[in-house]
Amino acid sequence: MLCKSLMPVQAPPPTPAASATARPWAIKRLPPFPAVALQLLSLLDNEDVSMKQIVNLLRVDPALSAEILRVSNSALYGLSRRIDNVSHAVVVLGTEVVKRLALTVAIGKFTRNGSNSAALKRCWDHSMAVALLAERVAGQLHQPRDRGYTAGLLHDVGALALLTCFPSEYGNMIEVARENSFEQLECERQMFDIDHAAAGGWLARHWNLPDDLVSAISRHHDPEACGSDITSIVRCADRLAGVYGYALIEDHVHETPEEVVGDLQTKDADDFLARLEGVDEAIRNAIHTFSPH
Repeated sequence: MLCKSLMPVQAPPPTPAASATARPWAIKRLPPFPAVALQLLSLLDNEDVSMKQIVNLLRVDPALSAEILRVSNSALYGLSRRIDNVSHAVVVLGTEVVKRLALTVAIGKFTRNGSNSAALKRCWDHSMAVALLAERVAGQLHQPRDRGYTAGLLHDVGALALLTCFPSEYGNMIEVARENSFEQLECERQMFDIDHAAAGGWLARHWNLPDDLVSAISRHHDPEACGSDITSIVRCADRLAGVYGYALIEDHVHETPEEVVGDLQTKDADDFLARLEGVDEAIRNAIHTFSPH
């Protein structure tokens, strides 16, 4: 269904220098992604990264470090002793957990550049839900759980970018699309000449993310993504997020957990469904802890 009731945002006139590699006009005003977050992303494929490297990197951004400590000491982790510094956090929680925590906090800071609106909350809640579900789907398919979480967290970075650049227009689009069951990608293309998957794919390539993450971000709505790779994992998690009430825009097709999990290439679907019980509470706790204020 088309998004006929929305007026498109006026695009700037094309320039002779415009090319396929140029930044799309709809995200030209996007503030820079936090430098520490980009450096963290560059370490995703480095299994030999040391604790000292992570600590030194996080110390560059005192505000980020302070937020990491706040989350580390929250009920989400339920630690009996207080964590007083980043080095202590890495020792207690582990390098991989702190990397993931830091990336989540950094993206939360990135979204605060936009309007603190209902649309931002929906977008952030959806991203957190997909991250936690993708982590579980990845584990079920014997893929790295941290990779699933990261891909899920970043999958809608294009929507966050559009919302940051056009808080009123994009927020209004979400509300109208939700009320009328309009198709999200089509609405975005009509208003911004690009949809959030394509915008996110451009950003992922611009940030030099690994190819599998670029694919997950740009193709998570592709119905042909139904294997066991990271793109398929994120697509499954995205659908499950809708099942649990965390869709950014409600799909007119209401799926059940059994239908979504049934498309996974797993022999233990019933066992996985049983282990998904209670995941909604984990999502609520993570949203409460990480939600941008």
